[in-house]
Amino acid sequence: MTWETGTLLELETERLTLRTMAREDVTDEFVSWLADPEVMQGLNLPRQRLTRVQAVRWVLGYDNRNRFFLGIHLQEVGLIGFFTVNCDPKHMTAETAVVIGEREHWGKNIVLEGRARLLDFLFDELSMHKVIGRPHGRNIGSIFNYKALGFQCEAVLREQSRAITDDSRLDQLIFGLLREEWLSRRNEPAPTG
Repeated sequence: MTWETGTLLELETERLTLRTMAREDVTDEFVSWLADPEVMQGLNLPRQRLTRVQAVRWVLGYDNRNRFFLGIHLQEVGLIGFFTVNCDPKHMTAETAVVIGEREHWGKNIVLEGRARLLDFLFDELSMHKVIGRPHGRNIGSIFNYKALGFQCEAVLREQSRAITDDSRLDQLIFGLLREEWLSRRNEPAPTG
């Protein structure tokens, strides 16, 4: 792969292209995902009532050096979601989060396929030592995806936050994957579910 720090990033899989989000990717549909309570519930965030201008500012605030905002483009469909990645180059760690905004693509292994390609990039190109994710305890789909890719649950922060849906308490899980763990298993077929 030939990619230079700070330039636009494009990663491909069999069905997907993960690409640095540009101004033109921030459509009314994209903004509607952020305002959809069901979409945001996976992150335990309230719906975001951003204008298109505010959403563009947010997306373009990522630098393609240590912070990435990558649109998930499904072939023959277009943009269906996004990954955010925040890297700590000093400690060689990265944290990822994902949103699939188009509900008809939930449960279709999009996250497994996209995150696997993203892990290759983070470990091979950026030389990260570890990648983490922080799903809340009720986000069963996210927990499945982390486990399916070999992440280990390293901590459970019990009753860490209030649920946006009903004010109950949610655990926050911290999943981690070390570089050598990924390299030893990355060519194995990922489970589907």
